[in-house]
Amino acid sequence: MPATRSNLALAPRTLNVTFARTLVSQLQQSRPELMPRLDPAYLRHLDERDPLARCTLTEWHALMDEVEALLGSPDLVPQLAEQFKPWHAGLLGFTLMTSGTVVELAKLLRRFHHLLNDVFEVQRGLDGPRFLLRLVPASAETSHRLARLSLTVWAQRLRWLTGCPDLKLDASFEGPAPLDVAPYRRIFGGTVRFDQDTNTMWGDASFVDLPIVSRDTASHSLLQGQALKQLEQLSRGEDGIVDRVRGLIRSRLDSGALSLEDIATELKLPARTMQRRLDEAGANFRLMVDEVRKAQAQRYLRDTAMPLSELAVALGFADHASFNRAFKRWMGCSPGAFRREQAGQSGGGGLN
Repeated sequence: MPATRSNLALAPRTLNVTFARTLVSQLQQSRPELMPRLDPAYLRHLDERDPLARCTLTEWHALMDEVEALLGSPDLVPQLAEQFKPWHAGLLGFTLMTSGTVVELAKLLRRFHHLLNDVFEVQRGLDGPRFLLRLVPASAETSHRLARLSLTVWAQRLRWLTGCPDLKLDASFEGPAPLDVAPYRRIFGGTVRFDQDTNTMWGDASFVDLPIVSRDTASHSLLQGQALKQLEQLSRGEDGIVDRVRGLIRSRLDSGALSLEDIATELKLPARTMQRRLDEAGANFRLMVDEVRKAQAQRYLRDTAMPLSELAVALGFADHASFNRAFKRWMGCSPGAFRREQAGQSGGGGLN
């Protein structure tokens, strides 16, 4: 039976699983020795889920409580905002990065915000000499934390995407002020108020015409079409084909049987059918293989002392040189340099 508006209003609010993964990453970077305190089964569950997967708002709040308690921090929002990059928003993030101007970016954010979470809807507009982006609760289940995280991320990414690090922004937040408001003032650069009626970010109206430095009209059109497919898939609540394909890629990395045809055979689907269903989900098989390899490479380099030649084989590369080239493309540095950097940041332990 199709979901009605009333059914949706009663459903638990959800976020993209990236929000939970970023919390875990914050703990890894800050206190890697505390990672065993988190449920390992839950960590595996997070790691294995597809980029489109969701967690409930309740689940995210519980994880936030746990990580804040472990770190002895009453408010992790500013630190988490520092971690979020456009690509953490997946396909939507790349779509935003290739848009033309700030006003186009705001339109896209409003249209596709459901890919990030269904807790809020986005309003945009002009208020006299200022433009605004406002978060409006989509139901009675709302979150001061998520609103603050969303707006602080947008403020930082707006400067990064426009190449204007000195943009001054104002913000108002619902709910009581945190113990330390200084990080919020630093992030926005303007006036920040709490205990207000709305969760809103303002900037000078002229900002809407600022160009996005990484704009790319050709790529943007393609990415926007794929984002629309993802939004449609999410609305339909499809059967998780991307999750299953991703899991099979991960399990077959060291076997060499990583073609689309190999995975389709495992799923007992014609290759063309699997390709069509991935297309409908806004997914690209080659990029999925690349993403799984990248994530596994980072994990092996961070958490094991496996020689690079063996690691290359475990990831399904023909040789160490092929792995080295791919890793430099992903991370901008060699696997060895990445391993040394991680070891140095964690004092020799696991990180990131």
